[in-house]
Amino acid sequence: MADRPAALRYVVFLAGLLIALAATAPANGQVIVPGFEAKPFQDCAQCPVMITLPNGLQISRAPVTRGEFAHFVRETAYKHEGWGCNWSFAHFEQSDDHPVVCVTFKGAQSYADWLSATTGQKYRLPTVAEMRYAAMGNESGNYWWGQSIGKNRANCVACGSPHDGKGTSPVDTFAPNPFGLLDAVGNVWIWTTDCHDEACGERQLIGGSWSSPPGDLRLTKTIWNGDDVPFNTYGVRVVRVED
Repeated sequence: MADRPAALRYVVFLAGLLIALAATAPANGQVIVPGFEAKPFQDCAQCPVMITLPNGLQISRAPVTRGEFAHFVRETAYKHEGWGCNWSFAHFEQSDDHPVVCVTFKGAQSYADWLSATTGQKYRLPTVAEMRYAAMGNESGNYWWGQSIGKNRANCVACGSPHDGKGTSPVDTFAPNPFGLLDAVGNVWIWTTDCHDEACGERQLIGGSWSSPPGDLRLTKTIWNGDDVPFNTYGVRVVRVED
């Protein structure tokens, strides 16, 4: 009998704690990394928005957009190289807030070099390991949100969104991952600096795209292609390196 008041107080404490947690939980279901707050910054008005991750990696919050790449083209008179599609015509409708596609590895590298020259900072393309860390957002499993593809989490062939298999979607269509990355997976494959073999004639891409099955969005999966091969499923992300 004497223990009942203490037990009751404990129950009331737990109930209050659960209510407080529910009140502060984000409505969109986004997972929050304790103690981490993404703080976006830009080195120029037309530069990609960057965020600094818990390990210090500075990476573009979203894939480079068509509008951002178009500014680079105007500034440099960049000419598309390689066969197939062109960044300015992806064979489906795009607006400036869609990720740029049909960019070769060489074209992606040229964009990063231009950012470096323009801002006085050092930009480059990410590695596979960097993309895996950034995209998983300190979570484990097949995807940052869980084991199954779920619904309306990303843009792929069977991701349960209105964009499935139709083409790219605006980079802010889906909820960000716990590190604040938009399109952490899906929408476009991301070029990396990792070579496929010792000759390094082909580079690896990661993350899956709008035309990929859900399994391609798992970060254990990579594909590869030649430095001068563009596809309308290939996109760009950049990393900023502190001296």
